[in-house]
Parts: sequence; C-alpha cells; structure tokens
Amino acid sequence: MNDVSAEVEARREALESAIEQSAGYLEPFRLARATDDLRAVKHRMELGMDLTVVALVGGTGSGKSTMANAISGLDFTDSGELRPTTERAAACAWGDGAEPMLDFLGVDDDRRFRKGSILTDEEPEFEGLVLLDLPDHDSIRVSHSVQVSQLMPVVDLLMWVLDPQKYADQRLHADYLQGLARRKDSMIVVLNQIDTVPFDQRDRIVEDVKKVLADDGLDGIPVITASALDHQGIDEIKIHIASAVSRDSINAVTARAEIAAIAGRLQDSVADSEAEISDESLQPVAQQLARAAGIGAVGSSMRASGESWREFALAKPEQPATSTVTAIRGTWLDSVASDLPPAWAKGVHDSVVGPEKLRRDIADAVAAVPVTKPSSTNSLILVWLGALLILAGIGTRVAAAFGSPILFSDSAASWIVAGVVILAGVWAIFMARSVRKSAAARAADRYEQAVEREILQALRTDLGEPAQIVLTQHRRTRQALAKAGA
Repeated sequence: MNDVSAEVEARREALESAIEQSAGYLEPFRLARATDDLRAVKHRMELGMDLTVVALVGGTGSGKSTMANAISGLDFTDSGELRPTTERAAACAWGDGAEPMLDFLGVDDDRRFRKGSILTDEEPEFEGLVLLDLPDHDSIRVSHSVQVSQLMPVVDLLMWVLDPQKYADQRLHADYLQGLARRKDSMIVVLNQIDTVPFDQRDRIVEDVKKVLADDGLDGIPVITASALDHQGIDEIKIHIASAVSRDSINAVTARAEIAAIAGRLQDSVADSEAEISDESLQPVAQQLARAAGIGAVGSSMRASGESWREFALAKPEQPATSTVTAIRGTWLDSVASDLPPAWAKGVHDSVVGPEKLRRDIADAVAAVPVTKPSSTNSLILVWLGALLILAGIGTRVAAAFGSPILFSDSAASWIVAGVVILAGVWAIFMARSVRKSAAARAADRYEQAVEREILQALRTDLGEPAQIVLTQHRRTRQALAKAGA
C-alpha cells in the first residue's frame, strides 16, 4: 500500500468510526444513506487505488486495437477488417493486483494479459498501469457503447483514438466528447493513421481537430499525431501515460472526494466543540447542593459552639428539596449541552440520573459524614493549667507573707514571682477560649469539606461520568469527521 492508499484508507476508517459513533444521534435515513455511500466507497477502494487505468476509446476503423498493441509491445487485442473490430474489452496490466479492477471492468479471463513488474525492471514507470482496449464506441452493438459509458468514471487517462478522416463525426462529439469537459485534464487525443495523410495537410488537420475540440469545451487537450503500424508517436504517447501513472489514481482521488463529501453531509450533526467535565466544573454544583442540604447552617453551629463553654446544640443537615435539585441539575445540564446539536444534547440529558435519584444520592452522601461536636480537650487542659498556675502564684505570695525562709527571703522577689505565675495562669485560661474557637472552626471546615467531597463523588457517578461518555463519543465523532473530510 503506497502513501496515497494509506491516507485514503485512514480517511475511510475515520469516516466509518464517525458513522458508528453517531449511530444513535443521526436520523435513520441519514444514517442509512451514509452507510450505503461508505459501502460504495469501500467497493471502489477494493478495486485498487494504486492502479492507473488508461483506456483507449475510439470508433470503428480508428486503429485503436493496433495502437494498444504498439503501446504494450504485445499482440493482445484484435485487429483486422471484421466490423466491429473490438468485440470484447481487452486489458494489459503491468504488475500484480489488477484482478478486482479487471473483474469490475468486465474483462474476460482470456482477454487479460500481464506484462512484467517492477521486479523485472521492465518499464518500471508503468508499474500499476492497466491498459484497456474498449469496444468501439460507435459499434452497432448497443452493449458495446453502454460499456464504454459505464467505465468512464474509473478511467485515469482517456485516450481518444481518432481516424483522420472521421474526427468530425457528429455522434462522437454529441454522445461523448461534449459531455467530458470536466475530464479534459485527464484526456489526450491521438490522431492515428497519420501516415495516410499527406505531409502538407497534417498541420491543417491537427489545427482543425483542436478547433473542433475547443467547440466541445475541450480546449487545451494534447493532440498527438501517430501511426500505430510504424510506431510513429508512440514514445510521446508513453510519456503521457507515464505522467498519468505518476499521479494519484482517479480511484484514489474519487474515493477521497466521496469520503469528504459524506463527511461534509454529516458535519452539521456535530458541534464545533464540546464541554469537558472535570471536578472543577462539578465543584460549584456540589457547593450549591451542600447549601441546599443545610450544610452551611451545620458548619455555622459548629463554629458558634466554640464561642461558649455552655452546652450548644448543633444544627442537623436536611434533605434538599426535589425542586431545588431539579433546578440545579437542569442548569448544569444546560451549560454542558447548550452548544450541542439537539440529538446529542438529548443524549447528555438522558444519560444522567433523574432528579429524585440524584436527591436521594445527595442525601446519602450528606448522611455519610457524621456531625460531631468539636473537641474541647486541649482547651480544658489549658483551663486547668491556668487555674493551677493562678493558685500556685497565690500560694507563693501567701507563703512569703508568713515569712517562710525556704521560698523567699526577699519580699519584693516574692511579689514578682507570684505575679508572673498568676499572669501565666490568666494567659492560659484566655488562650483556652481561643483554642476552643479555633478547634471548632477547623472541625466545621473539615465537616463542610468532607460533605462536599461526598457530594462531589455522587455527582461524578450520577452526572459527570455518564455525561462525559456521551461527550467523548461526540468528540470522537467530530474528530473522525474532520479527519475524513480534511
């Protein structure tokens, strides 16, 4: 498989993936049409995208078959006086892999010939060429002209072989040439049997042929004079054939264009982008639901409990109202799916749990975090320590007052020591209140954060993960369509 074939195959696979991914989001008719169109493209690709089909087309008596023999160097086509000359299509293939194409072209097994390959170094510039000698377009047999018309879409280079005496034939122009203006870049005209025309008339005939072609909208097409019998002009014809072989085949070009066209028709089924769900996008929803469950009031009561030494009743969380949950859920879904086409937006809405299930799961998440009173152990230790220090300071001064020589002999020093100890005790009691308040605040923060984490986990399960599956499917579809249609 060459680079072109690999590229077209990658596009086809991308389109196939896009169709599969979007199956549930496309109208059945559009899905069926895209599937059928892709199947046709695949069939075209199976014919061979590395092949270059060069077809010799011409009327009866133009010497077309003799020309095919001269180009190939083989005597593989019929030539003679019997009319119509070419009864059945014949083909010569350079290299391997042409069988599917020859089957499609309707070339019988006994009319297929193979000439060398790149391994034998015999005309390597023709590797992948299929030279096709078609039945005469003006045959008295209708089936012949029908075959010529049907094969046009897979031909890379049309070589019209004209009789210098019949190049202005009206049937040729009306039935064929006038309808091929779009193919003129892949067409040459060979004025065969030029040896039957006097030298002084050849230039005039060539100019006349060019004028007739221009009138058909085929201006600029190369006109080559040749004589298949004595090999005049064959080298120039081979140059055009080699040029056609070096280009992307019409099969590859057409397959690429058809894939892009199918992708283009599906482009309006996806948006230009999609939301990306993360914990950051769910965090505001978790906070709203926490407020709806009264978590703020619980936290406030826990903080207030640190302001007083008396018994303090803590608030209890509540189940959020279904209407509130419905509103919060709907707002989030709208923000996630607002830019998506209706079918994808509906898919996002349908993928997540309903309001009542979400409400129950939020209530369970809240209940999973117990409401406990803030610990006062450290503050009580400080209170007892402060009381002991105050008592110790007072005791020191009393002992000094009774003249105890063991403790203090200096009355002034005893006052200083007692004062410092008493102040330390007062400071410890004062700090106990601050420690209690800080502990209550930290406990409230931990509780609120723990509840939000539990709610966030419920949101991931109920909203985020199922919605992200649809959004990921949309992204893959969008990217695949972009790759197929690039």
